[in-house]
Amino acid sequence: MSLKTETTYEYYFNNAYLYYCQQHDCLRVSNDHEDNVLLNGVKQGDVDNFIISYIEYVLKDDNLKDAFKASVKKQLAKDVESIDE
Repeated sequence: MSLKTETTYEYYFNNAYLYYCQQHDCLRVSNDHEDNVLLNGVKQGDVDNFIISYIEYVLKDDNLKDAFKASVKKQLAKDVESIDE
């Protein structure tokens, strides 16, 4: 199934749980930890950018945003370092 510019799918969740699945490299949204919607093509960096935007524009907390960005950079540096070994 390919999405077109005017395609919209709407799902209703009573008790939504969102998480990034590293094993499948996708964002998963489940309802009561049962039925799942997998959003393939949503990479970890996309989720990180969403979190940064959420902190900045919804929570309006620049200190938390900067701390999160620093944490992401630190984790990326660790990942690069482990590849070099």
